[in-house]
Amino acid sequence: MAFRNSLLVAPLFVCFHLIGAFNSELTGPELDAFHEYMREHGRDYRHGSVEYRERLALFSRRVAEVEAHNSRPDRLWSAGINHLSDRTEEELAQLRGWRGIASSGRGALAQRSGSTFLNQRGRGRASPTLPQEFMNWTSLESAKRIVDQGGCGSCWAVSSASVLEQHHEIHNPKSKRTFSAQELVSCVPNPHKCGGTGGCEGATIELALHWALNMGLTEEGETPYTATNNKCKKQSMLQLGGGRHLDLSVEDLTRPGVHLAKTGAPGLSFGMHGWERLPENEYEPLLRAVYERGPVGVSVAAKAWAMYSKGIFNGCSKDAVIDHAVVLVGYGKDEKLGEGFFSIQNSWGPTWGEHGHIRLLRREDDSEQCGIDRQPEVGTACEGGPKQVKVCGMCGVLYDSAVPHFKKLSA
Repeated sequence: MAFRNSLLVAPLFVCFHLIGAFNSELTGPELDAFHEYMREHGRDYRHGSVEYRERLALFSRRVAEVEAHNSRPDRLWSAGINHLSDRTEEELAQLRGWRGIASSGRGALAQRSGSTFLNQRGRGRASPTLPQEFMNWTSLESAKRIVDQGGCGSCWAVSSASVLEQHHEIHNPKSKRTFSAQELVSCVPNPHKCGGTGGCEGATIELALHWALNMGLTEEGETPYTATNNKCKKQSMLQLGGGRHLDLSVEDLTRPGVHLAKTGAPGLSFGMHGWERLPENEYEPLLRAVYERGPVGVSVAAKAWAMYSKGIFNGCSKDAVIDHAVVLVGYGKDEKLGEGFFSIQNSWGPTWGEHGHIRLLRREDDSEQCGIDRQPEVGTACEGGPKQVKVCGMCGVLYDSAVPHFKKLSA
């Protein structure tokens, strides 16, 4: 189709006669703006076709929404027209293809380690030992590489690969090693259907980190990203029993705690010694993880993000539906706006938002700013999981987060 990133065009549920009437009311400047948008973003809709009229209607509606939002004098963030402005709600939902893991709330932790963030549980506000602002990781070379996931629901894989690259660089600054998001899409098994059925149909950061630790992960150049469900190159390794350490129950996946590498685990070859699922809906453990270890893979409700352009986003309701995976790279405070923020790296390309990033509103009492996700099957549940879950923080950012454990490789 016409999308430059080969996004599959979903059904467009629009009344054609209404679209025709709508288009006839558009002025020359409005049509000129759409044609300029088509040129800028490589669209080749045939003038007068059904798709042309549908995309024009979507674009015009988004322009009106942007103008209405930006007319609010008290806003913390500004909206803008971008490469997502002519997409349907179904296509935008496909971009948010992740999916964290909805926990039953039972159980202790997986495998205990001396360096875990569990001992910060129950602390609503950050300890005074934490800095008020921490943006060090944004200067990493690996953090400057913003991926466009395209039409594949692979945010869980792209975000996981980004987190791994950034942690590897923190501990091995001279290394330029990359990690293949495509291998994760093609290979990671998802037997419990956590966050989807796997690949471009959704999985979780926890599953991706567990794969990297126990099966290794090729570099991007060896298995480049194609945004499709390709055949797994490690299939023979799996058939020979190499995947025996991948079997985790739903409770193992959802308990907060550390999963440590077993002797000889392939992840040790690039410095990965384990991964940790942080306590749910806890403010201090998340800040401490990004400060003490590095970028963290987090889950968010991103349905309202498409037209974000700049500023501190506060557009999610408390009852958020978690449906997207991103990378928390830092936190700080905007002195001009007088508000704290989480700095989030997204996977919708470098032209979206603030150079591929969004700043989410951050408050010291985020652990108390909670709602209910009543549709965890849309994005956070494993098969047979809970029917509703508590989510805290703006866009539910505190709900589900995971971080790898790395060490410096010996010379």
